[in-house]
Amino acid sequence: MISWDEYQLLARELLKRSIGREDNPAQHEAIKAPVSESQFLVAGPGSGKTTVMVLKILKYIYVDNIHPHTILATTFTRKAASELNSRIINWGNKIRDSLLEEARNQDQHHHLEGLKLDQIRTGTLDSLAQELLGHPRVLEEQATRSILMQKLIRDDVHRHPDLLNYLKLMGNQQGTLSLTGMCDLLLELKDRIYHDLVDVSDYQEKIEHPGARLALECLEEYQKELIKGQLYDFARLESALLEELNTGELDLADLKVVLVDEYQDTNLLQESIYFHLAKKAVENGGNITVVGDDDQSLYRFRGATVDLFTQYQNRIRRELDVEARVIHLSQNYRSTSQIVDFCNAFLEVDQDYQFARVTSKPDIIATRTGKGHYPVLGLFRRDRKTLARDLSRFISQALYGEGYHREDLTIKLDKKDSSILMASPLEYTPHSARRFPHYLRHFLEEEGLEVYNPRGESLERAPATELLAGLLLECLDPDKSVENSLARLPSKARSNFHQWRKTARKGIILEEVRTEWKGIPELHLLELWYDLLSYTPEEDVVENLRVEALTRTIEQATHFSRFQGRVIPGEEESIQEVYWNLLIPLATGAIEVDEMLLNQQPAPSNRVNIMSIHQAKGLEFPLVVVDVGSDYSRIHRSHAYKRFPLDGDRASHLEDELRAYSPLGEPVRTTRDRAFDDLIRQYYVAFSRPQDLLLLIGLSPVKDGYRVDKERVYIPNVATGWDREARWPWRGLGNLFLI
Repeated sequence: MISWDEYQLLARELLKRSIGREDNPAQHEAIKAPVSESQFLVAGPGSGKTTVMVLKILKYIYVDNIHPHTILATTFTRKAASELNSRIINWGNKIRDSLLEEARNQDQHHHLEGLKLDQIRTGTLDSLAQELLGHPRVLEEQATRSILMQKLIRDDVHRHPDLLNYLKLMGNQQGTLSLTGMCDLLLELKDRIYHDLVDVSDYQEKIEHPGARLALECLEEYQKELIKGQLYDFARLESALLEELNTGELDLADLKVVLVDEYQDTNLLQESIYFHLAKKAVENGGNITVVGDDDQSLYRFRGATVDLFTQYQNRIRRELDVEARVIHLSQNYRSTSQIVDFCNAFLEVDQDYQFARVTSKPDIIATRTGKGHYPVLGLFRRDRKTLARDLSRFISQALYGEGYHREDLTIKLDKKDSSILMASPLEYTPHSARRFPHYLRHFLEEEGLEVYNPRGESLERAPATELLAGLLLECLDPDKSVENSLARLPSKARSNFHQWRKTARKGIILEEVRTEWKGIPELHLLELWYDLLSYTPEEDVVENLRVEALTRTIEQATHFSRFQGRVIPGEEESIQEVYWNLLIPLATGAIEVDEMLLNQQPAPSNRVNIMSIHQAKGLEFPLVVVDVGSDYSRIHRSHAYKRFPLDGDRASHLEDELRAYSPLGEPVRTTRDRAFDDLIRQYYVAFSRPQDLLLLIGLSPVKDGYRVDKERVYIPNVATGWDREARWPWRGLGNLFLI
């Protein structure tokens, strides 16, 4: 339709994106490539990979005259898919409108007017699977936990010592294992079986641990429940898609271009799907392009196998006889040179980690110029309260005040957005002890700053939950007769039910609610729920997010409830369903504000964000604070897995258990090495989020060590630059500007 030179000119003038060879050779080669060229784009943080994907797609349409409906692009999250689609349409329409103004002939004018960019298939793999399979009913993680929990409690399997011992072994867990923890481990086991295409029959024949057999029996019962209700979880959905692709029942005759983002978090099941799609695209004269960064692979615990990325060229050559051209997108447009240099140095500390990376991988290169380049900072204090107080003052001064002054350094950021990243943003331990995020909230609020931390409090403890769940209990089961009839009710659930009822009875609206719903022969749980919401006070954005998590759980529960969400007052079984499907999972901690919901709800501006590192994946902020040690004042085995693994983590143990029965075969790297690799990747992601300023924080012993019998003991910590051989090139953290 137009020439490549014309396209470059439009990109520069309309979209303000320079894609000439002299501007960024790697981006230029990635976007200019012919339709038949498959590519392997290794995209470092802040390298403009979304820009490349969008301009690549639009180049296919406007230069190569590829029809939009022949293009398929997947991303890791729904939010990323929405952003990709929005940018394609926005930029694509700008180009089309400009071309329409200069249409050289009537045929071109007609073609441009008929161009429908929304025909490009964009979405997560799961959303595309739903579309291709005719939109079956898919349960989210909260609902799958509820189904499995019912099976465990009702069959009294959750107390079986063999099952407990096996799950603790798989989870590499000391001490007690909660009911929610059991569900999570079983679901991880189930997902791993799907994701690694495990031969279950072979595994069943050869396993010796009696707890493993029990675990498989539990999962078999869980699967029967899904099949009975014609329901899917995400793993079963992807498996069904692969089955349809294997049988050739899906119509993909026109598919020509496949683009896959965040490929480093792909599993074997997903790779098999992508290779099926790629085969069809290549047969049609098209290509597959995958984009990602092995150094930012965070989801082994969800089945991701980063080796599929690092070995991608060999794997697609062997499976499809496709040569994928490797292009390294290494120019960083996000961060200052100080931050980029720090990130590069961090990846080089541990020499053994280099064997887990894409070969011959270049450093990321800082391209930002201008003023306001600050050193990487460190803030370490003797206790959590002092650390929280001083950090809050720093944020207040540097972002909202006249600036932070220290020696000859003045820090003043124009943009107010900031994020504090940590392993867990929970403000309390399971035993109600205060954690660092609690003190941080307190001191930030003293500085007059609002905090955004939706996952700071367990959902069952949140004020909105206590009131709404209490009102629900008092409406449906005011005399507790149904509650008392439930056998094997977990003690934690009973305790929370008592607290919720107590909260509801304190309010002035309980009698009004009871009166409104009294005498109704049948009601729908969602109707009652929405009515209860109208009685509750207007909450802030965090409480609204928690309420949304509860609402979605109720909506999902109607899919697998025998009564489809109907409640018949006086009909004990219908009320029991509400307990089993909603209230018991909620009271035992199985329902939470998950990442899927957080990704769909943008954080409010001008608040201090407190979040996990996993939540921050794909985001960027002017100021990023990374907690590298607010929990560590002494060396203790209980937190070794978070700073310096002594053994593998639970994901690695599950890999070791199942990979022998998978086409992947047993992992090459040891269990401990994989745990170290993942921890390095986790902190690399954290360190590469900031645009202008990076600050590391922790307790003083993390930097200086502590004394035991007149000897100084140091705390090994990957995040502070220790390697797996317990060497510390960054001893004392002299590479930071300490404040």
